[in-house]
Amino acid sequence: MQRIPSLSSAQGRSGELLATVEKTFGLVPNATKLMANSPAVLDSFLAFGNAMSAAKIGGKLHTQIKLAASEANACTYCTSILSAIAPGAGLTAEEILEARSATATDRRTDAALKFAAAVLEHRGKVNDDDLRLVRAAGFGDAEILEIVASVVAGCFTNFLNNVARTTLDFPEASPLAGPTA
Repeated sequence: MQRIPSLSSAQGRSGELLATVEKTFGLVPNATKLMANSPAVLDSFLAFGNAMSAAKIGGKLHTQIKLAASEANACTYCTSILSAIAPGAGLTAEEILEARSATATDRRTDAALKFAAAVLEHRGKVNDDDLRLVRAAGFGDAEILEIVASVVAGCFTNFLNNVARTTLDFPEASPLAGPTA
């Protein structure tokens, strides 16, 4: 059961922002309705997402990183919604599953996902080898910062939805296959 309500309607700034989301995407996900409880939270989420749309790493890698964070943070809501919308960012079904495991067939993407996983696991206190490897894969300083920002964007929604236990309004992503005995 959801512990913090998702607002079906809102007034003031939250109402304006929800209307913008609906106009832009044709629907308003429960997570966005959850954020509407605080206009500051919803506004910052939308502003951050809008700013990241201009990131040099691109929307595909941004989505892959958020998928990796969502899986690591056991956020069923975010993993499910990201898996549903990821094809729109150019991800195949295989790439979605790989991203959830912080891996990729593409060497450059794999390096970015491994770096993102290290950022998350070590709470940003990555070692020099982590930075060397992501740089060796062709990522510059701006892109490295964007990878970190993508991790943070994923964690932001993961934590909100895990706290609220937001009700799924997208098909639930299947669990990743575990190791076989």
